[in-house]
Amino acid sequence: MTSQTFYFPESKIRSPYQNLAIEEAISLNMNKFNLMGGVRLWRNPRTIVLGLSENPKLTIKEHIIDRFVNGKHELTKNRDFASDFTYIARRASGGGTVFHDPSGNINYSIYVNLELRKELFSVKDSYDILLGIVRKSLAKQLIASESKGKSDITITEDGILKKISGNAQFRKKNCIVQHGTLILQNRLIDEVSEVLLHPPEEPDYRKARNHRDFLTSLPNSFDVQTFGKDLFDEFHSYLNTDLSQSKEDFSFFSRGFSSFRRSVLKDSENIRKQKYESLSYILNREVIP
Repeated sequence: MTSQTFYFPESKIRSPYQNLAIEEAISLNMNKFNLMGGVRLWRNPRTIVLGLSENPKLTIKEHIIDRFVNGKHELTKNRDFASDFTYIARRASGGGTVFHDPSGNINYSIYVNLELRKELFSVKDSYDILLGIVRKSLAKQLIASESKGKSDITITEDGILKKISGNAQFRKKNCIVQHGTLILQNRLIDEVSEVLLHPPEEPDYRKARNHRDFLTSLPNSFDVQTFGKDLFDEFHSYLNTDLSQSKEDFSFFSRGFSSFRRSVLKDSENIRKQKYESLSYILNREVIP
């Protein structure tokens, strides 16, 4: 390896099932390859993503579920995504149901080896630290934000606190994976209102506000690629590791990570087929043995 950390840049849009399988495959391989951590940016096609324990009937409007079940729910690597179809997926992390759109939001992930960063064992401390890294990255683009609830990031808009990011975690093989989403366009909020019900549980600061009154987007000046670079820099600042190498040396797609990359992508294919594309797992959280 050329580094103990990797950066998985935004690339072609994959199916939500492949994206979630990659998240899990990275967690299963990171310690095996003696990596300290990594950062990833990624996008989904139009997709509702359930938290691990969420009941879709309590969070998703019934006609959206019916259309998904009666339509083509399986997505393969051909990336032939229907722009007018809403896919449904279930992730390995907890938290609430969210809506993804290829241009309306960007997803980010932070991976850390818990054997090397034991201060993250506490769930509360890990959220405080990792959300802090994201907030510092936003501040580089002059976006002042706060952490609210268990794992939300908010900004103040016209004197009102609004959510721009929800985050969730899962842990496997002594690796912590924290992923979150940032809203890029206000139109996404209208689409959230069209497909999702009011959540069965909400943080106190929401105060029963509907989706349109509770959520907001980042300013039009926000640059995703700059955010990715800043997130990786802030991650290294937290780890107190050397960033003097060429940025290309840290890339998940570089030669130095070829063995790690092959193992992640191979494992993700099996996980995608056996777990994330399973209708039983998506709708009922039942995993095929």
